[in-house]
Amino acid sequence: MSITGKAPISLRGYLVLGALTMITPLATNLFVPALPAIALAFDSSTSATQLTVSAALIGIAIGQLVIGSLSDHVGRRMPALIGTGLFVALSVLCAFAPSLPALVVLRFLQGFAGASGVVLARASIRDRTTGPFTAQALSRLLVVAVLAPIIGPFIGALALQVIDWHGVFAVLAVAGAAAFLMTFFWFPETWHRHLVSKDDKALEEVARHELMRDPHFWSMVLVTGLLGLIMFSWLSTGSFFLADQYGVEATEYSIFLGLSAVAFLISAWINSRAVLVIGAFKALVRGLIIIGSAAAVLVIGSIAHWPLPVVVASAIISVGAFGGMIANAQAIAMEHHGKAAGTASAFLGSSQFLLGALIPPVVTAIFGDTWSMGTTMFVAAVIALIVTLLARKGSELRSNELESLA
Repeated sequence: MSITGKAPISLRGYLVLGALTMITPLATNLFVPALPAIALAFDSSTSATQLTVSAALIGIAIGQLVIGSLSDHVGRRMPALIGTGLFVALSVLCAFAPSLPALVVLRFLQGFAGASGVVLARASIRDRTTGPFTAQALSRLLVVAVLAPIIGPFIGALALQVIDWHGVFAVLAVAGAAAFLMTFFWFPETWHRHLVSKDDKALEEVARHELMRDPHFWSMVLVTGLLGLIMFSWLSTGSFFLADQYGVEATEYSIFLGLSAVAFLISAWINSRAVLVIGAFKALVRGLIIIGSAAAVLVIGSIAHWPLPVVVASAIISVGAFGGMIANAQAIAMEHHGKAAGTASAFLGSSQFLLGALIPPVVTAIFGDTWSMGTTMFVAAVIALIVTLLARKGSELRSNELESLA
């Protein structure tokens, strides 16, 4: 199979893109261990304190939509610098929040500003790569970015041993400052819109309109959102399910999270090589079959109360395979929309957070946590597989029509 595309991204390029991508998950994962201390400090309930997490997730989702679209007009570098700079400032303000409502508002703004990193990193990759190399680059970026969910809670827990919850935001400010400096020195402009002629700019507007009307793109947005739903189902429901059904404590669950992150890394690494051989579509289909099969075992095991290792292993396989598949879906979605990569990246990123943040709590509230986690993951995988196969068939039909017209 012949593969063509632009030159690969350098190691330094991956480091700065990884730093930009990491600040968003750090803002949520590093902060989690401090929730009980914040609830105590403001004399608030657990549910009220959890709004600080929800506010950040909503800010991240909306921020990607706004900043991604904006970057198609003004470029990638300046929004990245402004976003990371504001992230640092807002992290400092969060440390001095006078009340819980004020902290919720600041967390929303912090998530909004931090969203610049992840959405512009994706768009920058699409600016620099094409074809399977885009999926490969996104997979490699995930290998770097996945360190945040692994180390975030541990850094937060360690920080709380020597400082209070205010200090956690100081750590986030330092991380944001590092990302800002790396962006300032190492992140070049990859979208030179000022060099584009008026005719080409008009074509860009046409490209954005085509993006919004492209059912193939929206199919991959849905698949991306469903993959995000699988991940967030495990993260938001797994601890409750394992504690209620198997008596798993927080320390054990953190080990399971670490194992799922390792599986995530392995999946992303394998996928970065597989896409160059079989292509992003085939890799995505095979990955979704693996995810769905493991989720089916999880559902049956949850209902039949199978041994803990079997249930945990099936969950880890489902979540771990997410690492490569999310990159494939994003690469497929952006392949024919290079002139609107920022807008495309925005919708792809937001879909993960919106579906993942909204659906698992609702399903659990209605059906309980005995089997809702596994069922949600299984149904999401099946729908994603069906949508992918239909999108692939539609893409092949479209290609055949274009060839016949030619």
